[in-house]
Amino acid sequence: MSAQPQLALIALNTLTPPSAERVLEELAAMFPDVASARCTSRTATAATFVAGEATINYTMVDRPIPWQHLEGPCATAWYWPEAEAALKPHCGHVILTLLDENKVRLQRTQHLTRWACAVSAACEAAGIVWGASGMVHEPAAFRQLALASKPDDLPLNLWIDFRVVEEQGGYRLFTTGLEALGHREFEVPHFVGDPQALAAHIYNVTHYVLEKGPILKSGEAVGLPNGAQVNVDMAESLIDLNQEVIRLTFES
Repeated sequence: MSAQPQLALIALNTLTPPSAERVLEELAAMFPDVASARCTSRTATAATFVAGEATINYTMVDRPIPWQHLEGPCATAWYWPEAEAALKPHCGHVILTLLDENKVRLQRTQHLTRWACAVSAACEAAGIVWGASGMVHEPAAFRQLALASKPDDLPLNLWIDFRVVEEQGGYRLFTTGLEALGHREFEVPHFVGDPQALAAHIYNVTHYVLEKGPILKSGEAVGLPNGAQVNVDMAESLIDLNQEVIRLTFES
């Protein structure tokens, strides 16, 4: 089966598209170890590049991203309190797509991340919308986290929404974005304790799974670094009844 294109949107403060030359300059400056890329075609508002087996395209659209697609992500972007103020006035956007036959989805995601960094640095970017999760990001913060990432410290907060929701007597959590990385989404139906600790626990489990592969098995228990233990089950999603997820429950 052919790989599906991966997508990011870059909201613009001006209707000036990035130039292909500037994008390549930014890419080389930030990620000098990346395989050489070349532009294969361009117009006034679009360009296509080839880098190894990947094809990357960006196209500028002279109208904003519909606000109904941004309102929810802005409201839940606790890591970027100014998201609504920054994105509501934007006037256009760039659609960035990457098609890569590399079977390792993590590597494809890392590749798209680098191109999102380069394109956002080459234009007047108001924000970056990560397609798989719908999350919004401040461009400079996105680039900073991407540049600081390492194989043992992946920038998961750029790719995956670890959504913690308060409920009576505790919290629940669900992820959005793991499926694009080739794994089932995680759900925690109930957790009593610090919500930040909950998010940190699932972040660590997610990182472990992305490093080691889909190794979690239904019915097993996984020990966490702080001594906590979480039980693993394959279950129907509590949010999307057509989706099977990995349900994680913490022992009291």
